[in-house]
Amino acid sequence: MIRVRRTLLCLAASALLLGSPLLHDHAQAAAANTGSKMSGQAAADKAKVTAGETIRAALFANLGNKSPGHTQQVTLTSPETITVQARTAQNGLALGISQARYSMDQYQIKVIETKDKATAQAVLKKVQASDSARLIHIPRRGATFYAVYAGYYNTENEASQALKRYEGDASIQASLQGARSTIAGPHYLQAGTYNSLAEAKTTLQLLLDASFDANVVIIQSSGKTTAAVWVGQASSQAALDKVQATVGQALPAVNVRPVQATGALVQSLEDTGSGTISHYRVYGNEKWGIEPAKDSTIKVTERSQRTYRGLMEVSVHNKELALVNELPLEQYLVSVVGGEVYSSWPAETLKAQAVAARTFALYQNGKFEIANVVDTTLSQAYYGTEKEHSNIKSAVEATAGEVLTQNGKLIEAIFNSNAGGKTADPSEVWGGSYGYFQVVDSPDDVIQEGKKNWYYVALPSGALGYVREDVVTKEASRNKAGLQIAYPKENGTNIRPIPAIQSNVNPVAQADKGTGLIVLNTVPESTEYAWMRGPYTAQEVTNMIKSSTKTAFSGTVQKLAVTSRGPSGRVTKMEVNGVPIQVSYPDSFRSVFGGLPSTLFEVVSSSNYTVAGASGKSTDKNGISGGTAVDGKSSSPQNLKDGAIAINGKGEAKAINSQPTYFFKGKGYGHGVGLSQWGAKGLADKGYDYQKILKYYYKNVELIKR
Repeated sequence: MIRVRRTLLCLAASALLLGSPLLHDHAQAAAANTGSKMSGQAAADKAKVTAGETIRAALFANLGNKSPGHTQQVTLTSPETITVQARTAQNGLALGISQARYSMDQYQIKVIETKDKATAQAVLKKVQASDSARLIHIPRRGATFYAVYAGYYNTENEASQALKRYEGDASIQASLQGARSTIAGPHYLQAGTYNSLAEAKTTLQLLLDASFDANVVIIQSSGKTTAAVWVGQASSQAALDKVQATVGQALPAVNVRPVQATGALVQSLEDTGSGTISHYRVYGNEKWGIEPAKDSTIKVTERSQRTYRGLMEVSVHNKELALVNELPLEQYLVSVVGGEVYSSWPAETLKAQAVAARTFALYQNGKFEIANVVDTTLSQAYYGTEKEHSNIKSAVEATAGEVLTQNGKLIEAIFNSNAGGKTADPSEVWGGSYGYFQVVDSPDDVIQEGKKNWYYVALPSGALGYVREDVVTKEASRNKAGLQIAYPKENGTNIRPIPAIQSNVNPVAQADKGTGLIVLNTVPESTEYAWMRGPYTAQEVTNMIKSSTKTAFSGTVQKLAVTSRGPSGRVTKMEVNGVPIQVSYPDSFRSVFGGLPSTLFEVVSSSNYTVAGASGKSTDKNGISGGTAVDGKSSSPQNLKDGAIAINGKGEAKAINSQPTYFFKGKGYGHGVGLSQWGAKGLADKGYDYQKILKYYYKNVELIKR
């Protein structure tokens, strides 16, 4: 529904506005585990990385529900020339270039090869309308030919189906001008090995000039990274046999044989539109290290143009392209801590985060198949060099090698952005318990410093929303109902759906000077400490519950209630229309209701209110049907209408409606388990050092240096 989409945009915009140092938690990572919702000590026992060693962070990889991302290609760029090395070899091979592209060596469709670049570009454009495609430069007989290759296909059958589509496309066929498209597959013959790429090009040119499809490749041979020439690019072994016979007839001096490597980088020259780039297709199961010059960096175009230290490893894992960044652990931590908290925060907060991040990273070993960690919040936020800062570097260096242990073993030093004033027990988040997490008061409200209050207001039109206190003037006097009236200072003042400015979300209304806004309530600005999400209609909430849980209930939501809370007050059970909502663990309520920041919330409905009777007893009401009230203008009871304002005994007001809308009003950002980052800042502001901060959030732990 449109409203739901808009609400999700609200969430994203709000998070962006808040400028959070974290904006994530490890809930997904914990939820991915089986049995207990945490990975258990088994993962810690596997930890092999120690301070001073390297760590492997997966940027792209097929790791099931732990995948950091998927891509068909990666483009790596360094300020200086790069070296490639088979990870099983003893040496590297200088490529003499500073940029290259990598993809899997899969089945493709060779749509056309022609000397007419304009024809090739026209075909490329048509193919790219429905498929991935690239333009490859091929030097033959003193001229440059241009070949259009389409698709990445896992099997010959998939490629055959794609070929049929192209053969049936009249527009593409007209552009081919009679040329015949063929399947290009990952089947090759080897035509010698060479000490350098330059030496290999002589044999390559013989094959290209004889109209064969051939490439220079980088392979591992006898423990060395070296060059070879492969010919064929055939769709099957039968087709490759024909290539071998043809090569023998046309070029008897070129000795071809089965390939002599289990892995290779197959080189071609791709047209970028503004130049060319070396494109290497990853063949087989070898892993390849792409390393810049000493102390230089590598930029990954497909990873938001981020730049990284260390080397990049490209490989094929679980039938997909994988990219792993390998670098010294302490360098990794400088980026991670910079991505987790503000560099301007107190030094003791930064040190506490450095120790927690180091401990957590070491604990993760063995969890991500080909890497120690991933670069997403399934592990820790890792953005490469863009988050590095001298303050962070100092904090990491000051705590070098320090980790948290219990009974001599690493703890899973989970942390969160903002605990909402009280940290969580794992039992109320994922189920189960750990000996080093505790429920403690957390000074997370430090984030509210300098923030404005907002008024929840009712407009004359009946619209409801929030307006910031500094853009209106509130009268000191009250109306007959005892409520204050506020007037906008400027025409076109925005009335917001939640108490925060969201650049991607339209206001619910605008009000001009002179428009009286009835102030129903005063709330803090929505931040990671205190937040609000909504409003949602009953149908929207119904759709949320039915689309994300197996809860069976009839009709739409009439009553949504929290029925149980954990030790810290977080929601552990809920009911809809009296039926328990089925979730696998309590923290799942966050995703059920559109991605709530935490489970430390209450549900506020516009149709629920309490009526005080003459006998002193109160009655809970849902909806306004049949209800009457005195409206302040007449002593006679009037039928309740949508937008009627109800005031409780505390003077708190709310607008009630026949059709309920729901708000989620809560505190905290993240699961709340372990160290709270905003709380750690609050403790540092009070004079705590990093050791006291860590032992405040993690109980019965030791801080040791590995």
